[in-house]
Amino acid sequence: MIVDGGPRKNMNTAAMIEAFANGARSVSDEIEVKHVRLYDLDYTGCVSCLACKVKNSKYTDVCARKDGMTEVLRESAYADGLVLASPIYFSQITAQLRAFIERLIFPWLSYNDYSITPPKRIPTAIIYTMNAGPQFANTVAPNQEHIEGIIGRALQQPERIEALNTVQVKDYSRYDMAGFSAEAKQQWREEHWQQDLQNASDAGRRMAEKIIAE
Repeated sequence: MIVDGGPRKNMNTAAMIEAFANGARSVSDEIEVKHVRLYDLDYTGCVSCLACKVKNSKYTDVCARKDGMTEVLRESAYADGLVLASPIYFSQITAQLRAFIERLIFPWLSYNDYSITPPKRIPTAIIYTMNAGPQFANTVAPNQEHIEGIIGRALQQPERIEALNTVQVKDYSRYDMAGFSAEAKQQWREEHWQQDLQNASDAGRRMAEKIIAE
């Protein structure tokens, strides 16, 4: 299950997802990959209804709130592997993906002993794409480690796949983006982008192999 927290259908995050999916499918015809775009859905983050914390609740596996994300949450909770993908905005994942993670994991969290009990403890991965270059890695890393820690505690520790210093637009001359050098961006892309895609494909293959082995 690939949950796409990016808004753009044909840019960097989408390309990394496609590479991951192709890598997973290359392992076996038995591997089925589903890709869901959160920006296509109508939903909210957790509304603190606490239906999942009522005694003998029937909502301890999937969030009780019924909206455009309900089925995605169910499919993600019972998948054999989960991949999250997001561009980085203000050093963090998108609000859409953060809302998904809240809704996915909060029903599994016990307020009796603070244990987290998902339906299945499955392999996970997170794909990040970011306009920031490697010089900003230390700024972004604490937020990545925080969200990965939450996911790792609930499921399995996610594999991190990153594409740095991405090209945001095709023609920088049309935008007020003088802080970036279009030439430097393009040079970085020519030197790194194919390897970024290969890294995503390799990660997809590794997850599929792990799923089949288990």
